Amino acid sequence: LDERHPQYETHILRKRTVWVVPVLLGGRIPRADRGPEEREAWARCMLLLFVPWRSPQDLKSPGESWWNAYERLGDRIQPIHRVIIGNMNVLTECKDARD
Repeated sequence: LDERHPQYETHILRKRTVWVVPVLLGGRIPRADRGPEEREAWARCMLLLFVPWRSPQDLKSPGESWWNAYERLGDRIQPIHRVIIGNMNVLTECKDARD
């Protein structure tokens, strides 16, 4: 903990003791194979979910695309999380094929 942080006196950081499943609000999860705009949205979602961060600058530099940030930070994604990402992609593909 850093006493210089502006919320040091009013906020606390705790590790969860019960597992939770993050839920992306909105429509379906974007697909990386559907063109540049959707690939950017996919990369943003994967970084937000699977790379630790405290501020957006931890994930992406100003002027950097989300895809380039994903390629740069991809080695920080744990192998088990890569399996989960693969499962998420298959689920989205199946839902798209159904619709």
